[in-house]
Amino acid sequence: MEQKALSCPICQSNKAEMIGKSVKLAGEFENKEFLTTPMTVLRCVKCGFYMMFDNSAEFTTKEDL
Repeated sequence: MEQKALSCPICQSNKAEMIGKSVKLAGEFENKEFLTTPMTVLRCVKCGFYMMFDNSAEFTTKEDL
């Protein structure tokens, strides 16, 4: 699997904190309910933007590389 550096799409910061792992989002759209597959949620430390990734994504710190 290809490895890429994390970059916030809003401010291009490479620092984020993990908010949750195996999170499922639920909602309703056009009178139909939905539930997402489990995902990992990160929040950018600089601007607060929430980023969501499926659980196949792996995250490491720069020191681990």
